[in-house]
Parts: sequence; C-alpha cells; structure tokens
Amino acid sequence: MLTKPLVLPDQPIPPVLSPSVAPLPLLILVSMIQPTAMNMYLPAMAQMRDDLATSASAIQLTLSVFLAATAVGQLAVGPVSDIYGRRPILLGGMAVFLLGSIICILAPTVDILILGRVIQAVGSCAGLALSRAIIRDVHGTNASASLIGYVTMGMAIAPMVTPAFGGLIAEFASWRYIFGVMTAFGLLALIMAMLRLGETHFPTSRKGAFRRWAGELRELLGLPNFWLFATTLAFLCVSFFAFVAGGIFVSSAVFNLSATEYGLYFIFVLSGYVFGTFVTGRFGERIGLVRMIVIGNMIALVGVASALTLAGVGNLHPLSLFAPMLIVGIGNGFALPNAVAGAVSVRPHLAGTASGLAGAFQIGSGAIASITVGLLSDAGIWADVRWPMLVPMIVGASLSLVLSLFLRRHMIA
Repeated sequence: MLTKPLVLPDQPIPPVLSPSVAPLPLLILVSMIQPTAMNMYLPAMAQMRDDLATSASAIQLTLSVFLAATAVGQLAVGPVSDIYGRRPILLGGMAVFLLGSIICILAPTVDILILGRVIQAVGSCAGLALSRAIIRDVHGTNASASLIGYVTMGMAIAPMVTPAFGGLIAEFASWRYIFGVMTAFGLLALIMAMLRLGETHFPTSRKGAFRRWAGELRELLGLPNFWLFATTLAFLCVSFFAFVAGGIFVSSAVFNLSATEYGLYFIFVLSGYVFGTFVTGRFGERIGLVRMIVIGNMIALVGVASALTLAGVGNLHPLSLFAPMLIVGIGNGFALPNAVAGAVSVRPHLAGTASGLAGAFQIGSGAIASITVGLLSDAGIWADVRWPMLVPMIVGASLSLVLSLFLRRHMIA
C-alpha cells in the first residue's frame, strides 16, 4: 500500500471537483507542447548546423540544454503551483513558451537559438508537470494512473507525428518554419486553456513560501517510496532519450536514412509507446500500479537486449534497431505513467511538488543520457556508432527493472 498522506493542520480540505473543471483532452493538449518542442526539429539538425555555420555538437546542445532546463523548471513549477494554484502557473508557462519559440524563429546565431530553447523548455515544462498534478487533484491514485496513461499516450503522439512533419518542412522549406509551427501550437493551447481550464488546487499562504517548499522537498526526499518511484522513472527514460540523442546519427551513418525516412521510422517506434499507454489507460487500474511497472520494465529490457543482439551480429537493416525500439516503447508505456502516478501519490497534498521533482528526475536523466551518448561517440571506443547509443540504453533498462523489483518488494512489505 502507498504511504498514507500526511494531513497538515493548516491545510484547507480540498473540494470535491468535477472532471469538467479540467477536461482530459485539454490536459493532453498542454502536455503535448514539451515533446513537440523537443522532437519536431530533430530531423532538421543538419540543416540548422549549415544555416547557422556552426558545429554538430553545438546543435546537439540545443537538445541537451532543453532537457536540462525542463528538468530544472519542473522543480519550480510544481511547488509554485501548490502555492499560487495550477491555472495561473500553467497559463504563464505557455506564454513563456511562445516567447522562446519566437526567439528560435528569429535566431541569427546558434547562441541565440540555445537561449530560445532554454526559454521554450522553461515554459513548456508547465504543461508537462501540471497536467499530471491536475489529474491527481481531481482523481484518486489508481484512477490517476489510468488517466495519466491517456495523457502520456497523447504526449507520445506528438513526437510520433512531428519528426516526420519537421523533416518534410526542413526538406521543402526551412527549419525556421518548424519553430513557427511550434508557436502556432502553443498559441492554440494557451487560448484553449484560458477558455476551459478551471482551478483545481486552492492557493496556500505565500508567507514563508520558500521555507515551506524546502520543507516539502525534504519531506518527499525522505520517503523511500518516492525515491523508488522517481529513480525507477529516471532509469526507464534513459533508453528512450539515449535513442533520441543517437538515433538520427545512427540512422544516417549505419542505415543511410534521410531526414524524412528517419521521421517515418520514428512513427513506427513510438506507436509501441502509444499502444503501451493505451493498455495502461484501459487496464492499469485493474492490474495494479506496481505490477504494471515491473511488467513494463521487463518488456523494455527484452527490447533493448534484442537491439544489442542484432547489432552484435552485424544486421544492417533499419528494423534491426526500430523493431526492438517498438518493444521498448510498449514497455515504457506500461511503466512510465504508473511510476509517475506512484510518485505524485505518496503525499497527495504535495502532488505539485512531487510531480515537478519526479519530472526533474525523468527529464534530468534524459539530459544525462544524451550527453553520455555524445561523449561515448566522441571517445571513438567502438567502430560501430550504434554502441555509444545502445550501451546507455541497456544500463538504464537493467537498473530500472532492478529498482522496480525493489519497489514491488517494499510495497508488499
């Protein structure tokens, strides 16, 4: 059983809220902003490098800083929303995202582009973190896991479709139009949220807010359950982000795929994640939160091990990478929403802080994974460029499974 929530004496009793105050389609929409911004421009990286007269490592930095800023931003967004309420923080975040997107469109140098990406990330993380916290405000723990499954399925649709779309834009127009499409999408989400989103969390006293936030972080980090959920979440994301960081270069160097072809194969990969999150949404509450995490991590490890085996025998067909990643996607679709739901439920009155902190673990691990792939590639340890990507993937998948088994034993005990 999850640890019982601690009820503070000065904490207002939350009202019984109707789901109509925060419609699920709207939460899916705002949660799609961050993965769209993260993935849509990936096929255009080579064009951006040439247009801005910079290096490949500098362009790769636009992904690393985006992930790092998303992780740090979530640390602030969650607890600030606990203090001021979800609605104003979410609306403000989307406005910041629009500003960053416009800077990216107009960026004359890679340095300005990196600045725009940081601002984009800080704004987009509001939709990523608060969509989950809002669900937990309105629904119970098990129902939250199922609904977060639907939200993460929506989050998977964005990177499933947008890389192919971004590749087409890059080939027939310019990479700057990709950021124009991001701007239009962010504006649509902002308008819809202004019209449809109600407040789901009573603002608390602003007096001593920083001290209270620090106390909340200490409380969460002192809970073994939170650590197990959050670190499981972090390591299960390593495989995906290592693939995101290295996949485009592996596809070009090993499989000779164009930007558009890579985008199309990316759809194939993420369809596994969509299927996994759909199963979580339909059956997760019935199967159980921790059991879904363990099953998902087992499936993901099988997928990564298959990719390693096929690379080891020298298979050069694109499906030798993308078919195993389909399996990894299914496993992540089982495990990720349940790990998130568990992390934000160990202390329900701190759902915003927990969501932000868990998101920082999740995206922070992605930033570390992407940097690690780059360092291993530059080290020249392996002749086959698949290995700098696959080694972090197998490490992450293995550690995530081990942690989830500890989690299962700890929750049963």
